[in-house]
Amino acid sequence: MQVYDKVNKTELTADTDELIKLMAPGGRQVDLYLKEKKSDEDGYMTWDVEHWSSVDGRRFIRCYSLEGRVLSESTGHNIYDLRNEFKPEEAEKVELS
Repeated sequence: MQVYDKVNKTELTADTDELIKLMAPGGRQVDLYLKEKKSDEDGYMTWDVEHWSSVDGRRFIRCYSLEGRVLSESTGHNIYDLRNEFKPEEAEKVELS
């Protein structure tokens, strides 16, 4: 998939595993701009952008934005959760910060 690197101002091709490798030890953030808004199963929160970053290489945090506004909620994930939760291939646009 095509990923825009905001730091180096270049376009690169990366798959999910490569993005995780860039995020984990390198301290980079991956922003997933979704094709449509998502809501949690309780209807408590709605978002259209997911901001993924690594805490220590094995633990990850996902923050959320809706229509340009960063939401106060976040979720924590371990490296094994990423296989089920981190889906850059479903995003409309992927950026690396």
